[in-house]
Amino acid sequence: MKGTGVGGKGGARATPWEARRILEERARAAGFDLVGVTGAEPLKRGGERLTEWQEAGMAADMGFMHRPAGLLADPKRLQKSARSVVSLGVSYYPGDHPVNDGGGGRVARYAWGEDYHVVIKERLKALRVELEEALGCRIKARAFTDAVPLLERSAAQHAGLGFFGRNSCLINGRVGSYFFIADLIVDLELEPDVEGVGTCGRCTRCMEGCPTGAIKAPGVVDARLCISYLTIENKGPIPRELREKVGDWAFGCDVCQEVCPYNKRKATVSSWPEFSGSSGAGPYLGIPEVLEIREEGEFETRFAGTPLTRPGRAGLLRNCCVAAGNLGLAEAVPSLVRCLEEDESPLVRGHAAWALGEIGGEDARAALERALGEETDPFPAEEVRLALRFDTPPVRKSGVE
Repeated sequence: MKGTGVGGKGGARATPWEARRILEERARAAGFDLVGVTGAEPLKRGGERLTEWQEAGMAADMGFMHRPAGLLADPKRLQKSARSVVSLGVSYYPGDHPVNDGGGGRVARYAWGEDYHVVIKERLKALRVELEEALGCRIKARAFTDAVPLLERSAAQHAGLGFFGRNSCLINGRVGSYFFIADLIVDLELEPDVEGVGTCGRCTRCMEGCPTGAIKAPGVVDARLCISYLTIENKGPIPRELREKVGDWAFGCDVCQEVCPYNKRKATVSSWPEFSGSSGAGPYLGIPEVLEIREEGEFETRFAGTPLTRPGRAGLLRNCCVAAGNLGLAEAVPSLVRCLEEDESPLVRGHAAWALGEIGGEDARAALERALGEETDPFPAEEVRLALRFDTPPVRKSGVE
């Protein structure tokens, strides 16, 4: 392959192929499970898919996904001197969810442990230093994971890390789809990898299994219906018609990955201890405990260093209200009543009213009747009225299957 190569110790020059080999050695030693390289040219197909998705209104209100496709698809917009994009994959799979016997709020697997943005970026910085030492040259690089305007999955597919599944996740034939993508945009010419290829065959389990029907076509997910969007990026109410379908998910959703045959056969527990359930919030949240959090400072302290700060205090309490209602969680009624009567957020008060209407009982109804004459904000006031429409609340199972 033609190219200028890179400097080496003692004046030797590493070829793009040799530099790629050294990169893989160092990346594997740093704990990355997948390593791939592509050029820094615009990601044309990814940009076209993004434009179609945006124009269909499927990006919901995620401002960062409404940026021009030309910006998100061009690595050189992030670093003018870019010559290669290094895509790295690291498994975060912490194992299967235990049975929800305790009536907890379910957490998506990627968020059981520490905040991956911080954990991975530190290793990326160290990897860059090691590459500079091994290649004997300074490297201008941009290191990140899920934090800058770039179509990272498209870049990773170009770099050979996997193929796009029907659920829009990048699937690797060796490890499945439970992996984070990290990137180094560098001013080095590195031997590129062959694009990732693969197929879901006739399998449509993710499309059939999505609780809200968010997967509208192979590889096309409508964020407005996706439980991950509804419980994390969404800053407003969860639509009433979707609340029951959210089930016991309090943060994110794994259903389309859980049913994927690649994950059933290939997923292995991550070698990074930072992503284990013991390093963070774990697989379930104690719903009554979360519903008692009233101060932003207390919320930040409780979930510091984990991804669960993303929806904010009001967003996470909103989610726990919905999970409590779907679980028919009678032990959460006192906390829900306090949310309805004391919480400063109309978003929380409104969802607490919905949950109390779903769970039912004398205490729940009495609280709703008190709120009927006291609530002044339009959203929770309407939720209270709707919750009181039913003299006999629907019968609920003790858990969500």
